[in-house]
Amino acid sequence: MKCSHPMCNRAIGLVSHRRWFDGGLYCSRRCRDNFAAPRPKAASSLSDDARLFAWLFAPSSAHGRPLAPATVRARARKF
Repeated sequence: MKCSHPMCNRAIGLVSHRRWFDGGLYCSRRCRDNFAAPRPKAASSLSDDARLFAWLFAPSSAHGRPLAPATVRARARKF
């Protein structure tokens, strides 16, 4: 089993160190107490406004799902 620390590649030995609020198993107290976040993604060269503008005018297939009209179902009135 691998240590739960995102930057550690060691295996967990006979003794595992846990936090009381987290279910992860750590190989040492140093890994348990050291906070490490995953590496940030590479920043894009476009500003936020330019990305929004490009997203707005992109073809509808680039948005992830095609735009389709919603189906509306209405029940007949009972008399």
